[in-house]
Amino acid sequence: MRLINQRQGIGLNELHRLSGLPKPTVFRILLTLQQEGYVEPDGIPGVYHLTSKVQELSAGYSETSLIVKIGAPIVAATTKAIKWPLAIGTLDGDAMVVRCSTMPRSPLAIQTTTLGHRLNLLESAMGRAYISGCTPATRATLADLACERSPVDAERVIRQAVALGYGLRLPTHTGDSASLAVPVRGEEDPLAVVSLTTFGNTMNNDFIARLLPSLRSTAEDIRLAYLAHTAGQA
Repeated sequence: MRLINQRQGIGLNELHRLSGLPKPTVFRILLTLQQEGYVEPDGIPGVYHLTSKVQELSAGYSETSLIVKIGAPIVAATTKAIKWPLAIGTLDGDAMVVRCSTMPRSPLAIQTTTLGHRLNLLESAMGRAYISGCTPATRATLADLACERSPVDAERVIRQAVALGYGLRLPTHTGDSASLAVPVRGEEDPLAVVSLTTFGNTMNNDFIARLLPSLRSTAEDIRLAYLAHTAGQA
């Protein structure tokens, strides 16, 4: 499809030559793409071009997909350096969703992974970190959504998160985990959130003072990599 896209029209022989694939394989691929509606004959016998249907392939690829793709190797490198598991989360309606987790790479992981978990905005470190970094208008909207699903004091939680500039979730019961999170700054609202999860009794002032700089540095590396990528695509 990339080779076809690079030309106004291209034939079987040229696709065979450029791709290095056997002609029967190229023919079968073209036939399948044509049956699925992504490729059609160009009006010239044996010549093909892409159809407008290929635009559908990009519909599921969003800013969220891009920030996670860019951020994944960065959080992996941080976990390798500090050993603690990190995660990238993004806003999804009235919750934060874990899109990437380095728990499988961490010797200090509390569980296998949190990938795909939906986290309450007011009760999770990720949610509080996002709230700490978003605009007042977005904050007010999210507060209205979160209040319907959380028993915590929304005004107190939001005020504390804004004052700290990061998100903190402490254990409520013996054996609970704890999390620390920071926003990946965007032009207005955060692009994402980076969090670190640890054992509940480990999360104290000394731990926060020691690990918060690494989290913030990681979030900034993701932001700069994202800006460099999008600038290169402009």
